[in-house]
Amino acid sequence: MKLDNMLTRVKVNNEIDLCEVVGGKKKNIGGTRHKIEKALQFARISYFLRWQEPSFFAKLFLRERTKLIFCINAAQLEDALRVFEELKLTDNEVKMLGEKSKNKYVYAE
Repeated sequence: MKLDNMLTRVKVNNEIDLCEVVGGKKKNIGGTRHKIEKALQFARISYFLRWQEPSFFAKLFLRERTKLIFCINAAQLEDALRVFEELKLTDNEVKMLGEKSKNKYVYAE
C-alpha cells in the first residue's frame, strides 16, 4: 500500500545562487571558500556548494575555470547579504549572483 499526501507533490526548490567563486584550480578557491563558509556558519545560515568543472576542451580552448557556487535558502538571503557586507570581499574574489538556483535535483518525491 502506498501512502500519498500533499507534501509528496510539493516542489521544494527554494534555493538561491548567492555567489560564485572562480579559480584556476580547486586549491586557488580554498582560501576564499573557507572564509565564506566560516562566516555563514557563524551566522547560522544553511548553504550548500555546487562545483562546476568545465570540460577539457573548454579549459584548453576557451580558458574556462572551475567555479564554486554557494547556494542558500531564499528565506535567509537578507542575513547572508549582511554577512557578505562584513566580509568585504573584492570583485576578483567573489561574483555576487542572487538569482534563483538552477539545481534540477532538489524535489520531494
